[in-house]
Amino acid sequence: MPLPLTVVAMKTRNANLSSRTPDSCVVELREMLQEVLGDDFVRLYHYGSRVEGGADPESDYDVLCVTRRPLSRRQKDEIMDRRMDIELSHAVLFDLHFRHGGQTNSASLLYSPFMDHVISEGIVV
Repeated sequence: MPLPLTVVAMKTRNANLSSRTPDSCVVELREMLQEVLGDDFVRLYHYGSRVEGGADPESDYDVLCVTRRPLSRRQKDEIMDRRMDIELSHAVLFDLHFRHGGQTNSASLLYSPFMDHVISEGIVV
């Protein structure tokens, strides 16, 4: 039986990471995603070198957006346009990935190396 999304979020192992304050550009990205996706937005994970340490000034921001269902073409287009606006205003790059609820709850994806890394080492923004 698939795990509910709330259980997935609670698996973060590193308490120091989960208490870290996200950069303003990631918060702005989350707010934009919530606005575009509405009730389809579930959560945004920020993971990678900017969270774990070792990032240099040119490092991108690794983020994973979990949605309730697959994105529509309209949602994808609007997200890409608005994402670029945020990147330009902050002089950053996002490596933005999406997973929808069915994919996130799937046992094979939930325990994949990618999802395990995002959940255990990332922070929920």
